[in-house]
Order: sequence, then structure tokens, then C-alpha cells
Amino acid sequence: MTEDHLVYRRGMTAAIVGLAIQVALSAVTALVGLWAQSPAIQAAAWHMLGGVPIWIVLALLYTQYDAERREALAAEKLSTHDAASSVLFGELSDDLVRARQRLAMLLGWGLSGVSLLVAAYLVTSGGVLLWRVVGADGSTAGVRAGASPVVIMFVAAGIAFVAFLAARWISGYTRVRSWQLLRGGASYLMSCVAVMGLVLVAAAVAAVLDDTSLFRVIAIAVPAAMMLIGVEILFTGLLEAYRPKRPGEVPRPAFDSRVLGLLTAPESLGQVVGDLIHYQFGVEVSRSWLFRLLGRSITPLSLVAASVLLGLSTLVVVGPDESGIVLRCGAVQGPARGPGIHVKLPWPIETAETYPVGRVLQVFVSSDPTSRMANAQAILWSTGDDRTDTLGMEYYPAVLDASSSGAATSGLAVVASDLVVTYRVRDLLEYLSGAVTPKEALEALVEQEASRYFASHTLDGLLSRGRSEAGGEIQQVVQERADRLGLGLDVIGVSVTALQPPGGKVARAFHRQIGAQQRRETLIQEGRKDAVATLAKVAGSVERSNRINAAILELDALRSEAASGADDALRRRIATQELDIEGLLGDARGEAAELIHAARGYRWTKSVGERSARERFTGELLAFEKSPTYYRVRRFLEVLADGLADRRKFIIAGDQGDLPILQMDFSDPTSALDTLLGQ
Repeated sequence: MTEDHLVYRRGMTAAIVGLAIQVALSAVTALVGLWAQSPAIQAAAWHMLGGVPIWIVLALLYTQYDAERREALAAEKLSTHDAASSVLFGELSDDLVRARQRLAMLLGWGLSGVSLLVAAYLVTSGGVLLWRVVGADGSTAGVRAGASPVVIMFVAAGIAFVAFLAARWISGYTRVRSWQLLRGGASYLMSCVAVMGLVLVAAAVAAVLDDTSLFRVIAIAVPAAMMLIGVEILFTGLLEAYRPKRPGEVPRPAFDSRVLGLLTAPESLGQVVGDLIHYQFGVEVSRSWLFRLLGRSITPLSLVAASVLLGLSTLVVVGPDESGIVLRCGAVQGPARGPGIHVKLPWPIETAETYPVGRVLQVFVSSDPTSRMANAQAILWSTGDDRTDTLGMEYYPAVLDASSSGAATSGLAVVASDLVVTYRVRDLLEYLSGAVTPKEALEALVEQEASRYFASHTLDGLLSRGRSEAGGEIQQVVQERADRLGLGLDVIGVSVTALQPPGGKVARAFHRQIGAQQRRETLIQEGRKDAVATLAKVAGSVERSNRINAAILELDALRSEAASGADDALRRRIATQELDIEGLLGDARGEAAELIHAARGYRWTKSVGERSARERFTGELLAFEKSPTYYRVRRFLEVLADGLADRRKFIIAGDQGDLPILQMDFSDPTSALDTLLGQ
């Protein structure tokens, strides 16, 4: 039993070492992924993290095995002592029972629970990572601009090397029956080696060819593989739950993936499948009659299969919307084949190709050759990276409208555009013989005609109505040129799906120009509104104000003509025009009419008042001439009465012959003393 105890302790040590290596490699990979901002490396880190629960449960399991073996060894030693130690032996027996119960709990529920946990983690995290990568554009699936692919390559090589050594070292333990449970952790660790190997290849390609497209493939492949492994673990766990078990049998955990097991034990695939069926269902396939029959008849069956394949290669099946041709050494043989089944010489003498002549096909022509409309994102004029937006862009020339820029002559501008061309193959043989690559030839025609069309129109016209008008004209010209070149196709339609100035600073400057034009139009409309309000307020209506303005201008013209010499007819015209203007102003119902009527009222009031004053003065003068003394006394007394009308009066009391006594308050400002003293 001492040997068993040491065996399980070594298994516990191997599990702890595997756990430490798995955690360390996961942390390093995660840090590298954050530094490089690469979804592929981050996905590799998430995949590595899935092995941590496996090593934890293996370490706990072998720790419990070690405890159970030590309790069993102690119980065996005490069983050989005398009866005096029976009480102590009973306590150790209870500890042994509890240890075996914990071990059975780990074997029965711990392995299944961890398998379910790992499967759920792989499926969930893989799905989330795959959704993030597929939903993002291709520019975010590589590595950031400042990350060196050489550094990533060496780090990935180091991680893969350490993981490979640990996996191969631990997989060597699995040849011993007591350590076979370590196979699940070793196989998962070997899958990490495969993932980091892919990252190593992608970094090498990026360092040598400056191409990071392989990182996007890895960013999609790793989450997909995680989901497949998770589904396989769930399926294996379901089969394990219904598989009949023998008493005392140590179950093979579901996280011990049969697919990943090929990485640590690359035996024959047939042998692996046979062992899997034997393990799950207890049937040895290698001893069945079918397996032995296939072994004896493999040669004639292979010949029959080759003959059948060769015979099938003589048949050509053309679909209802297709047309086919037969090629012999690359040369077309005979006319095009319509829908149906046709016969030809076997492969490789003759081959057949079919083309969808009955379908409507599409060609995308874009200023951005990398997008080709498949992953095109919305373009916002006010945003964009000036360093990356213009890389690889092919712009079309356009005429800059002189009226919009204020220049004396028109210049040239550039626009970015996306066009969708729909076409159909009219004559298959002409389509194949007219150009080596008919689709690329059609793209070149559309690009040429689009460039010619945009160069002959103004920028404002293109950005306003150009998208709706350009398609028909470009389609007609492209169809004429395609017929002259003998491309054998019909252009159904050309649609301009996007038309905008170059991204970055140019787009933002153009956006500001459009904003300035809009503000100018806004100010003009506000000025017109204020003019209407002012004219309506002054003259009652805009129409009447225009009539008054026209009459005044005509009067000014007549007066200018009269300045050089005027006859009676011209003077009568001026007088008539003045009367017309006065009539128009008098009939108006605005502020001008109010001012005119008020002026007229003031004029009559002033005239009548002055005439009244003149008549009154004439009467006063006549009275003065008749009796000057009387007039002066009367005027003096009137002035005195007017001056004392609002003044305070004092009564002087005293006897006859006494001197008068004035009782007056000189502090009173209303005293009439100043008036008396002034007289």
C-alpha cells in the first residue's frame, strides 16, 4: 500500500504542476493579447483558461486518492496490533470511510460537474468571441499598429514550447493505469500548443509578408473549435451517463476529449474509433465480421469505387438556369449545353464547366478596393482617421462648381463612389471568348465610364441628383462598349449606392462648406422674412409697397430728366406722378400712411394756429392805436392778475393814518413778495 500512496502523490504533484503551467501560460497569453490588441491571441487566452478547472479537479482527486491510501495504510497497520488499540482503530476506520466517501463523491459528481462546467464555458465563451469577431470589421481582427509581429512570434513560440514539454511529460504518466486521469489535462494542454502554433504561423506571416489576414482566420477558428470541443464534451458526458458501469471501475471523465486525445496519442484513427466504441458500448469492432470482411475485400472494393467514379465523370448535369461547356485540354468542344444530362469523355480527358446564364449577377465597383461592398461600413463625413481612411482609395475626378467656391473658373475635385452593376450572360461562348476574365473586364469598363461621367459633371450636381441620374447613363454607355468588345453579356442596371468626398479632413472641410451654405441660405430667408414683415408693417402689404417703390423710382427718373432741362409736359408728368404717390401713400394702411396723416394734421393745426395768432395780433395792434394808455393799463393788470392768480395773498390790517404793516413769511417760497418787489 505504501507504493500506491506514493504513486498517487506523484499524480497529485503532476496535476499541481500542470495547473501552475496552465495558469501561467493563460496569464502570459492574455497579457500579450491585451498588448497586441489581437482578437486571435485573446481567443487563445480564453481557450487556455478553460483548462484550469480540469487541473484543479485532477489535483483535488489525486489529493483525495493520496489521503484515502494513507488512511487505508494506517488502518492496515493498526489491524495487526493487539485488541488494546481497537478503539483508536475504530476512529481511523471512520476516517477511512469518510475519505472513501469524498473520493467517491469526486469520482461520481466532481468529474461530471467539471466536465459540464468546462463544456458550458467553451460553448459560451466561444460563441461570444465568434460573435464579436464576425460582427467587427476586418481592420480590428489583426494586431495593433505598434505591436511587433516578431515579438509575438517569439512569445508564441516560447508558450507553445513550454506547453508542449509539459503536455508530453504529463502524457507519459498516462501509460500507468493509476495516472490515466491526467490524460484529460494533458490533451487540453496539447490543444493549447496547437492554438499557439497557429498564432506563431500568423505572426511569422505578418513579419515576413506584412499580412495580418491570418489573425482574423485564427480569431474565427479558435472560438469555433472551442464550441465544437464543448459540444463534444457535452455529448460524451451524456453517453457516459447512460453507459453501464462495472463495480469499482474508474470512469473516464467527459472533459478527457477523444478528439484532443489524438494530439497526445496519435494512434490510427480507426483504432481510436474502435476503442471509443468499445469503451462506450463494450463492442470490439476489430473482431466483428464486417471489419474482417472489409479487410479482405478492400482491393476489389477500391477498384469498383474507382470504376464508378470514372463512369460518373462521363456525365454532365446542367441545371435549369445554367449552361455548360465541355473542355478538352482547355479548348471548348462543341456548342454550349443546355439544361439536362449530357455525355462526354471521362476525366481527365474532358472536363465540364457550368455557368449560371439564367441568373442575374452582380459586380461591385468601389473606390475602396479592399471592401468590395461586402464588409463596407457607413461613412460619416465628420469622423474618420486621416491616416488610414485614404489608404488604397481610388477617387473619381469631378468638376468643382465655380459658383459654390467663388472662383473665377471651375477646378477639379475628387469623390469616392460605390457602384453596383447587375448583368446577365447573353451568349456563353461569346462571354468566354470575349475576355480572359469577363467579370474583371466589366469592372474595368464600369470604372472607366464612371470616371468619365463624374469628370463631366459638377460636384454639387453629383452630390445632389447625381446618384439617381448617373446609373442610367453609365449603363447605356457600358452596354455599348461591351457589345463592341464582344463580351456577350447584357447590363441590366447600374446603381450608384454611395457618393461622397474623400474621408478625413477633406470630408470634414466639405461638411463645413455645406454648413456655411446652409447658414447663408438661412440668413437670406430670414432677411426676406424681415423684409416682408417690414414692408407689410410700413405699407400694409408687400404688393402695395412694391407699387409705391416703383412709383418713387419713376419719379426720381423724371426729376433726373428734368434737371437737364424740363418743359411743361415733363413738369405735368412730375406733378401727376407726385399726386399718384401721395394717393398710394394715403390709401396705404401701414405706418407710412399713419405718418402722412399725422403730418397733414400737424400741418393744418400749425397753419390755422399761426393764422389765428396773426389775426389776434392785428386786433391788439388796432386797440393800441385807438387808446394806448388804456391798452397798457389793461395789459398790465392782465399780466398782474395772471401772475397773482396762483400766488398766496396777505391782508394788511391797521387804522386809518397808520403806517402799513406787512405780515409775511419770507421762508415761504410761494410768497407773492417777489412779484410785488419786481413790479
